[in-house]
Amino acid sequence: MSNLKSDISLPTPVGASATSSPPPGNQEMSTAPAPEMPPTSTTTPGFRPYRVTLERYHRMIATGVYTEKDPVVLWNGQLVEKMTKGQPHNNAVARLARALFRIVPDGWHVRQEQPIVLSDDSEPEPDLTVIRGAIDDYPDRPPLAHDVVLLIEAADSSLPLDSGEVLETYAKNAIPCYWLVNLPDRRIEVYSKPEGARFTVREVFGPDDTVPVILDGREVGRVAVRDVLPSSHREPLPDV
Repeated sequence: MSNLKSDISLPTPVGASATSSPPPGNQEMSTAPAPEMPPTSTTTPGFRPYRVTLERYHRMIATGVYTEKDPVVLWNGQLVEKMTKGQPHNNAVARLARALFRIVPDGWHVRQEQPIVLSDDSEPEPDLTVIRGAIDDYPDRPPLAHDVVLLIEAADSSLPLDSGEVLETYAKNAIPCYWLVNLPDRRIEVYSKPEGARFTVREVFGPDDTVPVILDGREVGRVAVRDVLPSSHREPLPDV
């Protein structure tokens, strides 16, 4: 997902072996047998990430441990830091949001970078979602996965993540349609019909194509790919 950092360094697990170089200088080889060491237990656990549930995550927000200004989201049971977004990404999302606001009729509504509840351990904030019903239908909670009819992520430097783990997680949670705005390759990839951890249908739309906006099986309009992509895409800035 374009707002997740995935390369997190973890500490070496307890019991893991480590190699070290001998100190400089002449050293004599010992012929004495090495002392017997007690067998290493194969059941001793190493460091494991602490799983955070959706309920605990919301309690942390309610008690002020985290606020809306903190750049973290709950993803697959872990608190992950949002990724920095470059200007090509921001512009593509803004253009696509403008198009969807014009196209999407009553009965659905568009949300931009707002949380959705995927499961009991994930509450991401996708770039864009189209949700069933009106905004006021959700006064006390975010939309759930089954309320989502279309989910969109724009990907620049986050392309490997958004086309890998993020895509699989959305499929597992039965998101019916996932648009991946692939900025480096200048195209929009549309994934639909989830089964397990994969989407069974993948369609690719290039700069000269228009993408049908299909909500609950009904085509409500089309988006020109060229109108979404930046006019001159540059190399992505490194994530910080």
